[in-house]
Amino acid sequence: MLAKKLKFGDTIGVTGVSNSITGDGIDTFYAAERFLTEQGFKIKRGNHIFEDDHGSVGTRYQKAEDMMNMFLDDEVKAIICITGGDTCNTFLDLLDYEEIKKHPKIVMGYSNVTALLVALYKKSGLVSFSGPNFLDFGGEKCENGQYSIFIDAVMNANVDSFKNCEMTVVREGKMHGTLIGTNMNTITHLFGTDFIPDMNGVVLALENLSCPHNKCQYLLTQYKQNGVFDKINGIIIGYNHGLQKDGVEYPQVEDWVLDYTKEYSFPIVKCNSFGHAIVTAILPIGAEVEVDNGKITYISDFIK
Repeated sequence: MLAKKLKFGDTIGVTGVSNSITGDGIDTFYAAERFLTEQGFKIKRGNHIFEDDHGSVGTRYQKAEDMMNMFLDDEVKAIICITGGDTCNTFLDLLDYEEIKKHPKIVMGYSNVTALLVALYKKSGLVSFSGPNFLDFGGEKCENGQYSIFIDAVMNANVDSFKNCEMTVVREGKMHGTLIGTNMNTITHLFGTDFIPDMNGVVLALENLSCPHNKCQYLLTQYKQNGVFDKINGIIIGYNHGLQKDGVEYPQVEDWVLDYTKEYSFPIVKCNSFGHAIVTAILPIGAEVEVDNGKITYISDFIK
């Protein structure tokens, strides 16, 4: 199920799904709102975006209410989540996915927002977008090219910053399948639930903000023990700030992935164009992709 392209003059809905906005984040929110308005978009806020429920942007019921209101509002053409955090999985069971199917829209965010994007694909078939959170339009990322990457994806159906990223082949081969990702930690929150898609034939995109060696190992163990590596067709590893910010000290995430999947033959590639603490590429979650030794081709539409 595909959303329609965005046009200048359209309304973007802004809603919280995880952490509350605090401190400098409030100023960043207003800066993002001003910026997108100046570009020609209308902004509609969720009713509870300034709530703070023990660090979460409102209760799970308030988050679900704001999200459903955005889907049901015909004026809203895209939904951009404010920021990531820890609690995006808390309201997934409160959404009406049958209604969402009737109102397909662009939904975008990254980090902990991954839980929502993956759940939307599983429960409604909607292709969503791992890309900038709303706060990213109010800071340095926007000044450094994040906005142009956003426009290219949602208005021109181009995700070239991902398609054409410089890749390192970690394990050779050709992979083809449904693109699922991206936050390595957040996806584990869905294991054992009804919100994780069938991983058979999936091309798995993985990145993380903080992934020191011990965390990387226990996360990969969770993937392995949940049978993910038995089913997928390949892995694309993104930028992992926790290890890469200080250089290329061995081992990196790709080295751990290679070690924890050494009994498998599926291809693995490394791509630094998507992840935390960078101007991130946009990845359509639920689209069909083919990766042949580092060259990415989309073989299905991801927006209409």
